Amino acid sequence: MTSSRYHRNILLFGEAGQAKLRAIRVSVVGVGGLGSAVVQHLALLGVGKIALIDSEELDDTNRNRFIGARATDPVPGSSKVVLAQRLAAEINPEVATVMIPYGLVSRQAFEEIKQNDWVIGCLDHDGPRQILSELCAAYEKPYIDLASDVLEPGVYGGRVAVLHDGRFCLNCLDLIDRNAVRSYLDSSADRAVNEAIYGVPKAALSGASGPSVSTINGVIASLGMVEFMVTVTGMRTPRILLNYYGYSGKVTDASPGFSRPDCPICNGTRGKHQAAGVERYLRIPHLVHDNYQNPSR
Repeated sequence: MTSSRYHRNILLFGEAGQAKLRAIRVSVVGVGGLGSAVVQHLALLGVGKIALIDSEELDDTNRNRFIGARATDPVPGSSKVVLAQRLAAEINPEVATVMIPYGLVSRQAFEEIKQNDWVIGCLDHDGPRQILSELCAAYEKPYIDLASDVLEPGVYGGRVAVLHDGRFCLNCLDLIDRNAVRSYLDSSADRAVNEAIYGVPKAALSGASGPSVSTINGVIASLGMVEFMVTVTGMRTPRILLNYYGYSGKVTDASPGFSRPDCPICNGTRGKHQAAGVERYLRIPHLVHDNYQNPSR
């Protein structure tokens, strides 16, 4: 490790703190505008390894917020994990990177997450967010969930949830939309039936892309990586839930004082590893995205 490179880091949290960061292996799930900002911070902090998990390619609408994307990167043809690996390598070649160019619900992603020390979720949809939360609870992986939101015109911000000590999950914190999870788990045939019966538009069921800008993503990524940094280095105990209200320029601490004793994830899933049954999602064909189920992708 090049000590001069990390000199200003060490002035803040000491050589022991830098060594702890160097020993950490992090999975970043979702390497888009928010995830690429996280990768940037992790590389600058000098973590030991970053696993990059995302199945998508860059498109032109990503160019306003994907950190490290160049005007010359072709669309289509630029894998987000390849771009993020290049970003990390150009910032800090001492940081090892692993590319997993598949979605979360894939054998490759599950195995990578299970062998790493921390998980950073940068997902757009509550369906995969729920699965990732369950997986991290089952295998006792410290998990930081990041979200940036534009709830309505003029109302924008996001949140950071730090789930690191076995006391909370996204379910406990009421951060999961059950209808969105149900829609994600439904097959296309199920959605067609729902639309026919209830008149629910397909766009509403599948979720539509909304506004997203680099500045809001940058705030959320920075808040999350501060909590990661202070936890790993031992500077302080992290806050469980931070809410960012960008429209009013405020960050509030919404950390609860106690967890829910009736939480099915904390009480029925946490620490049970394979017995928790999270791998059941890998047996749902329309969710799986890996080279066993989708060899052409």
